[in-house]
Amino acid sequence: MLTSEEIKTRIKTFREQQATVEGVQFLMAQYDLSHPLLKQIVFREEESQNSLLLTAEGSAETGFRIRIPRNILNFDLDLVVNLLMHEIYHLHQRSGDQIVDERIEREWQAYTEMIFHQRFPQLPTVEDRYLIGFAKKALHYYSQMGEGSTLQKKYASQKTVVEQYLEYLENKQPKSHVEWADFEKLDMRVGTILEVNDFPKARKPSYQLLIDFGEEIGTRKSSAQITALYKKEELVGRQIMANINFAPKQIANFMSECLVMGVYHDDHVVLLDVERAVPNGSKVGQPYM
Repeated sequence: MLTSEEIKTRIKTFREQQATVEGVQFLMAQYDLSHPLLKQIVFREEESQNSLLLTAEGSAETGFRIRIPRNILNFDLDLVVNLLMHEIYHLHQRSGDQIVDERIEREWQAYTEMIFHQRFPQLPTVEDRYLIGFAKKALHYYSQMGEGSTLQKKYASQKTVVEQYLEYLENKQPKSHVEWADFEKLDMRVGTILEVNDFPKARKPSYQLLIDFGEEIGTRKSSAQITALYKKEELVGRQIMANINFAPKQIANFMSECLVMGVYHDDHVVLLDVERAVPNGSKVGQPYM
């Protein structure tokens, strides 16, 4: 068998020659993905450019064919190989001595095989994000078997293993990932500093700012620890960014009504601003209309 890099080089040639079917057949041969009743590899109707959908059709009496998208060789090859295996696995399930009649059971078995490679140990392991998707698909089909059904009981112990593996994979993911809905909860706006005053009662050197966020929002006060890098006179008239939907915070004898945004550099705060003037109140992450 060729190395991973050698396979990629060969696939690049197939792709350049637009020999997609031949490239897929080459991949299947490299990873010993075969079935005596597989008659054809054919193209499926065009989907979106991001769609990677494969299907198997036919019967044990007439033979089978696998339909592939025309751009299949543009995708992650390890993923492609595993999806091809998924369809070959279905061919085994639909012919021979161990036919699996129910589609839900066929899909459960195929997706768990994509995770654990018990029947096809020679296959490459895909990235965690794909494994997470396979595990979720497997558990979806398990749920479709019917609560407390004979089929669920048959795979109950394996389902527990899939759940534990999914939990392990998800715990490996960077904790900094958030959903778009979480980002939308933050109301970050551009405002212009109108006034800057000393804040002698603050625990750390700070200014008291009065910021204009436009007619809809009005002015808000803020306490900002930016005295090390900025003089009061150079701040007046400057546009900055601030979060305006945090709860007001009492700081000494001053109520801060928004959080001015900046980054820490050499133990000082550097203000975040915009590279050109925009209307006060413009929202971060949303085009100005």
